[in-house]
Amino acid sequence: MIKDTVIVAGLLALCAAAVIYVDAQAQVEGCLYENELWGSEDGTKFYFCLPGTNTAIEQSCAPNTFFVKNDTVSGCIPATSMDPNCVNLEPVGSCVGDNLNQPQPSSDPTKYYLCTSENATPLQLQCPDNKAFVKQDGYLGCFEWSTWRDIRDCPS
Repeated sequence: MIKDTVIVAGLLALCAAAVIYVDAQAQVEGCLYENELWGSEDGTKFYFCLPGTNTAIEQSCAPNTFFVKNDTVSGCIPATSMDPNCVNLEPVGSCVGDNLNQPQPSSDPTKYYLCTSENATPLQLQCPDNKAFVKQDGYLGCFEWSTWRDIRDCPS
């Protein structure tokens, strides 16, 4: 009897440990794939489908990593391993010269830096939702992700 009680208690503990807390905001209606991960348009998030539902769970990659899914990898990889057209690895410039007049890119494409005065510390600002910052080929500002990818020649 004690052995059965210990087994049942162990099973209950395993079941309790297997329960995943899901934040309601992290749930997205609609699954692209039932048994595979897929990435968000901005590359900083990925999704997986809850079994038997049409609900996906959104997960974020760690800072300075991006989600990639191809023939060799499916997961978050360091920005330094990414296609250089899809990330900005340049450090932010100091607040002098042209940097005083134009916003500067951040390593996080959804953000940018702005100098408020000469020799000040650049302020990091956020683009509006679902937009990314670009400063390239005469383009300057926050754009929809599809436009950002076209400007940067970054495959989706």
